[in-house]
Amino acid sequence: MFKYCKGLLVLIGLIFSNPSFGHSYSYTFNRPQNTQQANYTIELLQLAYTDMGFKLNIIDFNRQNALFAANSGMLDGQLARDISIESAYKNLIRVNYPLFKFNLKLYKHCEPSSTKTMDSVAIIASYPVQQRYLDSIDFQGKVIEVKNNTTQLNLLIQQKVEAALLIDFAMANKTIPPALGCYEKQVVATYPLYHYLHISHASIAQQLEATLKKLHNNGTVAKLRSKYKLQF
Repeated sequence: MFKYCKGLLVLIGLIFSNPSFGHSYSYTFNRPQNTQQANYTIELLQLAYTDMGFKLNIIDFNRQNALFAANSGMLDGQLARDISIESAYKNLIRVNYPLFKFNLKLYKHCEPSSTKTMDSVAIIASYPVQQRYLDSIDFQGKVIEVKNNTTQLNLLIQQKVEAALLIDFAMANKTIPPALGCYEKQVVATYPLYHYLHISHASIAQQLEATLKKLHNNGTVAKLRSKYKLQF
């Protein structure tokens, strides 16, 4: 009986000390849109979490609800977001290593006008960075929130809005509909993206930051950026 109990205790100890077992060693995030930037981020973070003895899980999850789910702890955080989420999602803490940068682009018809003088613009509700930019320029026009960039472009084609703000990598696999006619696009801002953890995982944030910096310093990040053809 003593040997049985002793063996059971050893087995329990092995289970809870092995990173491949137990929820505390596994961190779950929603699957992002399939882009080079997303695939780069997943591979980099998989390397970082593995280096720390943890497992990174990527699951299919409604992207429009992902921020709410991460803030409430249903997800363990967000793979990559910009700092505009921090004011509204207080339970998410930043791992202070910039994963990569992206351009925010303004798509508009060719008529001469500036962002400030436009009377309407379409943005995506689940990307707070677009509203952040409009706030930064004190935009006074009407802001139309939609669910995806296809709807943004359709509104532009139908001339129901004067412009649409789009994230460059989200448009990587999309073509502009011919019906849009004469249009122009311009980079209006460039922002870095960071990895975010739910506050309940604050204990690993500094370790994860240090691991990402180590991967940066030993050339791993440069190799991955080259592999996925990232410019910045």
